[in-house]
Amino acid sequence: MGLVTEHLRRLITKQVDDHSIVVWFDPEKHYQAFAAELEIPQTSIVRYDGSFFALRHQIEPLLAADEPPRLVIYVPLAQPDTHKALIEVETLGVVIKPGQQPPTRNTRLSIVARNALKPLLGEESATAIEKQVEAGNHTLGDLDRLADQGKGIATGVVSLIFGTGNPPDVALEFLSSERRPALDAEIASKGAGAELAMLLGAAFEVDLPGTESPAEMRARLARHILATDLLASLQGEIPAQLRTVKVASRPAMRQTCATLARAWRLRRDLRDSYVARATRVAQELGLAGVAFEPSCITDVETFLETERSLQRGVEAKLLQAATGEMPHLIDLAQSRQSSFWSENLPDVQAQWALIAVAGRLLVEADRIERELKSPASSAASAANLFAAYTEGDRPWCLLDTHHRHMERRYHNFDFDAGDRHQGLQQLIVKARIRYMEIGGALAEHFLSRYREGKFQLGSVLRQTEVFARKVKPQAAEGKTAYVWVDALRFEMGRELAETLAKELELELTAAVAAVPTITEIGMAALLPGAESAKVAAAGDGKLGLEIDGAMIRDRDDRVNFLKAKAGGKVYDTKLESLLPSPKRKVEEGIRSADLILITSQEIDDLGERDNIPLARRAMDGMLYELQRAVRVLGNLGVKKITIAADHGFLFGDELESDMKLDAPGGETADLHRRVWVGRGGRADDGYLRARLSDFALGGELEIAAPWGFACFKVKGGGTAYFHGGLSPQELAIPVIVVTPKSQGGAVGGSPFSKMEWKLTPGSQKISTRFFSVQVKGVASDLFEVTPPKVRVEIRARGESLSTPVSASYGFEEATGDVQLKLAETDARAIEPNTITLAITGETEQKSVTVYLLDAASGFELARLEKIEIAIAI
Repeated sequence: MGLVTEHLRRLITKQVDDHSIVVWFDPEKHYQAFAAELEIPQTSIVRYDGSFFALRHQIEPLLAADEPPRLVIYVPLAQPDTHKALIEVETLGVVIKPGQQPPTRNTRLSIVARNALKPLLGEESATAIEKQVEAGNHTLGDLDRLADQGKGIATGVVSLIFGTGNPPDVALEFLSSERRPALDAEIASKGAGAELAMLLGAAFEVDLPGTESPAEMRARLARHILATDLLASLQGEIPAQLRTVKVASRPAMRQTCATLARAWRLRRDLRDSYVARATRVAQELGLAGVAFEPSCITDVETFLETERSLQRGVEAKLLQAATGEMPHLIDLAQSRQSSFWSENLPDVQAQWALIAVAGRLLVEADRIERELKSPASSAASAANLFAAYTEGDRPWCLLDTHHRHMERRYHNFDFDAGDRHQGLQQLIVKARIRYMEIGGALAEHFLSRYREGKFQLGSVLRQTEVFARKVKPQAAEGKTAYVWVDALRFEMGRELAETLAKELELELTAAVAAVPTITEIGMAALLPGAESAKVAAAGDGKLGLEIDGAMIRDRDDRVNFLKAKAGGKVYDTKLESLLPSPKRKVEEGIRSADLILITSQEIDDLGERDNIPLARRAMDGMLYELQRAVRVLGNLGVKKITIAADHGFLFGDELESDMKLDAPGGETADLHRRVWVGRGGRADDGYLRARLSDFALGGELEIAAPWGFACFKVKGGGTAYFHGGLSPQELAIPVIVVTPKSQGGAVGGSPFSKMEWKLTPGSQKISTRFFSVQVKGVASDLFEVTPPKVRVEIRARGESLSTPVSASYGFEEATGDVQLKLAETDARAIEPNTITLAITGETEQKSVTVYLLDAASGFELARLEKIEIAIAI
């Protein structure tokens, strides 16, 4: 009989000696096997077997004797479940059961175990085992075997070495101490190996020979814990290669091992030890060669190999999935951006983000394809199609938004030279093909209806009306800013408006751009009097817009004309002069003016020179800069801000030869890949021809625009970025009227600067093009905080070298800002957020600084200095 069982037998015997009759209730049935074999000298043992009638038949002769019998009645039920069937016997003797008082009658297994083992193992170890029993990790037989292992072991040495006898705490310290040879030496010198093996073996159901070295024991324990965590997290059938792996067998023990593994992962100070050990165990288990079904590993975070396998699985399923299955896969990719491996390996988080946005593009493409084929769309007017593209919660322009996001992430991603990212590449290719197919079909369908409607869109705002209807009325009421943005496609303006609307009052209107949709015409169409303008040849193969007898060709012409015609004092400057804060001369100019003209960097030049990565970064950077500029202008007393664009654009793959058309020829006034303007020449089924006067722009010139996404053959110029044509992507432009808020006149400063911020780098040096940093914050006083929106930047000599690409939560695609949130358990703390950055700039510096900024003000909240750069950028 084992030590714990013997302790229990003595407890019951003592009650029989003192009270003769003992009614023993065992609702959890811990003691059924023991009760079946229980023997106490000169004592009758009667066991309930499902019939109280039969039980009473057995005990009535014993109770009829003159003296109370020595009797134990074992009932494997809870006392209330007997419905007082034994009340007379209970009255004659005593009841023992779990939780019974006094303690000598308490048969709860955890209490019996603690009392039995305390003399052998000591108070702390016995208490730890008590907790394990309460968690369901041990049976009576387990406890007897544990006691046998503990006999002869000096107690208290483990507690002395580790400062605790609590098995999870000891296990975490032991598992993560591989690089602390002093600890292993102390375990060996004090002969604590056997006690440590017994303590951890019992706590986690693992066979740890006490004769092994600490290093060998650590490797065996780590393999057991991580393998158990993996198999406990798997759903469905276990892969054949893993069925023979020895792990904890009982559910409660599996949960205990999984809890330890999770605690190990989540301890940021132990993260490196976890990653190193998980890498070794994964190699030992051969996980790289295991074909996991994606649905089986959605809850697994144990190994990087399973994370990579899940990525490959989701990519493959998105390539094959029906539309209805895709949202689940996209949600999975989104949620995995906060997984352990995403938060510790920036490229993993970036890959999940790229998978998610490619999936969103595919979903939108399928949706729009269905809607284009619907009877309603077939019968719709051009105005209806324009509204479908620009209005509602899910306008068709989302197709372009998702494509832009995907291409930005693609150009920021580091693809391996091998085949590790083969599935991702295939997914990107499919998404690009679908974008070109559906985007082109949408453009062709719209243009067909546009021609049938004689190029009229009903009440849609014309670009030539923007000044008269949106700017002039505002300028009459107070200081107004007029912001001209190059290539701000409608979907980009919509995204910017969504971001600004979280804090400011605004109005977003979709306008139709002047034709052709090129900068010379579109920017001039934003001037006063443009309603009666006409397009004309300006010489040197260029066009201009003639307004009130003046030919407007370039920026200087536009600025001078606005100053002459706007009324009131006009001050002009460039967007970059406002950021991060305007110089004194600029500030004075803004404060003294009635109308402030802000012009942006010309995106067209970057795109048409085929500097694709830089053009994409400039486009998305523009949204962030516009958001900051709005706040700066508000602080300088501007009451209204109107943001407008010259034209939209197409920005996709390099066109195939069958999509390149010969231009009409004839008398050419201007030729771009997406538009020909002139007189005469050929007609062709590949493009639409019309008079510019059909678009209410006067003049005698004609226009030719390719159908769909096709282009004209033009020497030089861009091969992926185009504008000038008549697709919704080129014609629809945003007009945003914003009412800014003043922050008290100070540009800089933040209400969040008094919080205590902590930045933890993902690594101590930048060794790849991806770098991550974890952001934590806590209020410095006792009051609840409002989580800020932040931005993380890597800078060298004041210049930003990074582009935000993803975050654990709260990432804003339009700007790269991250909206933080409160911790679930502490209203004074910020939920930790790991933010991944792509290194996109260049520097000769050997180290850089990481900045945490208040996105609203640009004010510095915290910084990490002297982060080493170990790559050439």
